[in-house]
Amino acid sequence: MEITLTREDAEVLRNFLRQKIVEMDTEINRTDSLAFKSGLREIDTALERVLSELSAALDIPRPTSPAVRR
Repeated sequence: MEITLTREDAEVLRNFLRQKIVEMDTEINRTDSLAFKSGLREIDTALERVLSELSAALDIPRPTSPAVRR
């Protein structure tokens, strides 16, 4: 699957995912139910994977225009 985002939207999404992962980790640590904790860990792993892919894509340098020779 491929999704096209503007750089600005991708940066917003990356920041959102970072925030939600921190919240998810806190929830996992506070949860007593092992079944619920396991489900949260699966979601957390998926979010981490998406964040990693998104960050890698954003870290690729933007193509620049070739220098104009005079």
